[in-house]
Amino acid sequence: MLRHCEQLGLELREYREHAGLDSAEVAEHLSWPQTRLDATEEGTRRVTASDLKALLSLYEVTGTEATRLRALRVRASKEPPAATVPTRYQQFHELQSAATEQRTYAPTLLPPILQTDDYATAVNEHAPGPEQQTTADLAKYHVQQSTWLLNREQPFQLHVVLGETALYNIAGSSRTMIRQLDQLIKLVKQPHVHFQILPFAECGHTATETGFTLLSGDQLHPWLCANDLLTTTCTDDPAAVTTHQTTFDTLTTCALNRGASLDRLHAIRRSHATASQRRPDVNTEVCRRLRTKFNLTIDELAAAFDCSTETINRHLRTYNTTDALAEPVPRDTPSP
Repeated sequence: MLRHCEQLGLELREYREHAGLDSAEVAEHLSWPQTRLDATEEGTRRVTASDLKALLSLYEVTGTEATRLRALRVRASKEPPAATVPTRYQQFHELQSAATEQRTYAPTLLPPILQTDDYATAVNEHAPGPEQQTTADLAKYHVQQSTWLLNREQPFQLHVVLGETALYNIAGSSRTMIRQLDQLIKLVKQPHVHFQILPFAECGHTATETGFTLLSGDQLHPWLCANDLLTTTCTDDPAAVTTHQTTFDTLTTCALNRGASLDRLHAIRRSHATASQRRPDVNTEVCRRLRTKFNLTIDELAAAFDCSTETINRHLRTYNTTDALAEPVPRDTPSP
């Protein structure tokens, strides 16, 4: 299933060919590098309004067709670039982008569609995988995709049942959790987002051990998707889909209603706020001195400051090592 940017590129190539022009002629006429036109037609590059205007003029596309292509360009501009999609999420990304409804059960971590940048970074910091993608790449993809889905023109209906455990599993730090909960509270107030917490008392349900997502849409029959540490598996097997639809309905019955879930979110946020007040702020100078004087590891410093190891590394890197009083900062070395 083509994304909007790919559809736009395909149609622009067809109009170019219909006009009897090859790509080299178009690139020369517009004073574009050949790679720019190629990326436009492949759907891997953003097409600006001025770019589209120049192409439509050259191809002599007018009237309703020009209007339709301009509307398609606007929709394409709101999609995350294809290059940001990690390999393991390719199929899920295509299905999710085509869906108009998503139902997700997440027992231990917030699902990507609800994650903030900081939370996503912390969750993916030690995520295993065969591909060499950075934590920042994975976090950026999740945030871009969720922002587009929840703000696109066609309303995206989202129903999430979240295990209460996920709200106490600290990703990054208490401060990260507070920011995550603040965003979550805003999101669940939106009319197209239905959010329920499955409380601890119900988490012993036999069907709550593994998270899953159900996707469907006007032009998409129901799909079931599930994640493990390395892959995202999607299937449209009717029996599997029906079983998980029934399971999801059962979970919604056991979970708190929308109002009670919002009240619980506020209460959990207060508990994280109280915990964060007991922790010191990360200070570059203090961090460096603890590191050098007591030879603390990165993990030990992260625990002391209640933050991610990435935050500690950032503070150590930004310390001014040209200072005459600066001491060398030891590095963690793997155990023999």
